[in-house]
Amino acid sequence: MSIVYTLDSKYTELLPFVKDITTHFDDDAPTLHDARNILKLFEHQNTRIVVKSFKTPNIINQIVYSTFRKSKAARSYMYSQKLIALGIATPRPIAFVEERQWGLFRRSYYLSEHFDFDFEIRDVLHDENFTGREDILKAFARFSYQLHEAGVYHVDYSPGNVLIKQNHQVYRFSIVDVNRMEFITFTPTLRLKNLSRFSASEEDTRMIATFYAEVAGLDVNWSCETLMHYHHKHQEYRQRKQALKKLKKT
Repeated sequence: MSIVYTLDSKYTELLPFVKDITTHFDDDAPTLHDARNILKLFEHQNTRIVVKSFKTPNIINQIVYSTFRKSKAARSYMYSQKLIALGIATPRPIAFVEERQWGLFRRSYYLSEHFDFDFEIRDVLHDENFTGREDILKAFARFSYQLHEAGVYHVDYSPGNVLIKQNHQVYRFSIVDVNRMEFITFTPTLRLKNLSRFSASEEDTRMIATFYAEVAGLDVNWSCETLMHYHHKHQEYRQRKQALKKLKKT
């Protein structure tokens, strides 16, 4: 097994930790997320580090990542750097590491500084009585507009990937899970489509569309209708996906 890595020059003191991350990841560190990919929190050289371990891909993708395409960890690192350069907040990238065996890509790891957030936008959307809910959603609309004005299309722009740090009535947003990004020129329709995964109810959909339309200078009625259309399409997609999963289990 061999490893290749890229380390940001600001974190040279973390080099031994990065080079041995495959061993460190098995340490008894707090697990932040354990599903398809695993996130763990480490503290090393007075730096709190989130390490994301991407699962080993299938054999076809092992070949693809070995030869044709950058790994998810590499893209996370590169896109995080680009986002920060554009003035978009995301946890500061430290390094990425790739494991290879017999020339084939195996696992990859992405390391970033821990962002000490207070809550996710998901918490706000799921609680109608969340303190300051309307102000937070207005701030979220402004942040989304900033994202789109910078030409950032976050393919996985969803409630669990927007973190919020609150300082009195000021809300600082940071995006995560950034390995699938596109940098484009937005149309008004695509702006609304990119928000389609953030609402669970018709009322929230109209609220988010209205707040976004106001900051973006779009027609409110058109924005509400457009976001509602894409929200319904996303809901239908999720229902089809869940039905397919149930069918596979039978």
